[in-house]
Amino acid sequence: MKKFIIAVVISLTGLAGYAQKTTVLTSIAAAKEVTSPSPIDFNVGLETSHLWRGLVINDGMTATGFVHLALDKNQNFTTGVWGGAGFDGDYREINYYVQYKKNNLSIALWDLFNTTGIESPMVFNYDKLTTTHIIDLRTSYRFPVAFPIRIEADVLLYTGTNDRELDTNNDYNSRYSTYVELSYPVVENQKVNVSLYVGGVFSLDGSSNLYRADQSKDFGIVNTGFQLTKEISLLNYKLPVSATAMWNPANKIARLQLAVSLF
Repeated sequence: MKKFIIAVVISLTGLAGYAQKTTVLTSIAAAKEVTSPSPIDFNVGLETSHLWRGLVINDGMTATGFVHLALDKNQNFTTGVWGGAGFDGDYREINYYVQYKKNNLSIALWDLFNTTGIESPMVFNYDKLTTTHIIDLRTSYRFPVAFPIRIEADVLLYTGTNDRELDTNNDYNSRYSTYVELSYPVVENQKVNVSLYVGGVFSLDGSSNLYRADQSKDFGIVNTGFQLTKEISLLNYKLPVSATAMWNPANKIARLQLAVSLF
């Protein structure tokens, strides 16, 4: 009996030591998983088509990449590079941006550079008559939770001849094409979330704008529809996916876009 008691004590002591060792190892592993927020990050996504403000920029599978860098510890100021490429090799785009975002307000300046169909892109050419760059001012504000409507207003500040028209003196003047969008989440915090949106366009100084195919008219609704979002599980990963139905009444365009954010 005495030998049995001694054996039990030894066994319990061994188990306690093993449990303590396991706890220490688990704590170390957990500690390694905890990382501080990084000032630099990047994301990769896939889209069945690339849509922008009611326009079909690429009508096929598109890969996107987004590199962003925080310029302050609160990450209110950021800068980065966004790029897109079509699977068919025709569509190519690289954009640069700086942004200030705090609470529900966002103000950003984007340099859009789509080189699709350009044999020799002049990446550093900003001449007002020959550049293919577009300088885009983007602003947005989301109202509080009680009425979470989001309003976006974007103005093309500089575009070369893409957004200019001849005046009475036969000079090219910028039209400052403007896009305004309202969106509202009708279903939130569910397995599938749903939001509605509508976007209209007009020029600040001109009789037409960049977004309308009919250059004899200015104002128009070019982007309206709904978006569904959810997360799907793949192995140990959660992948955000979306389905966007878009109608462009002014240009008589409709598309269904499926997209996934890989990481």
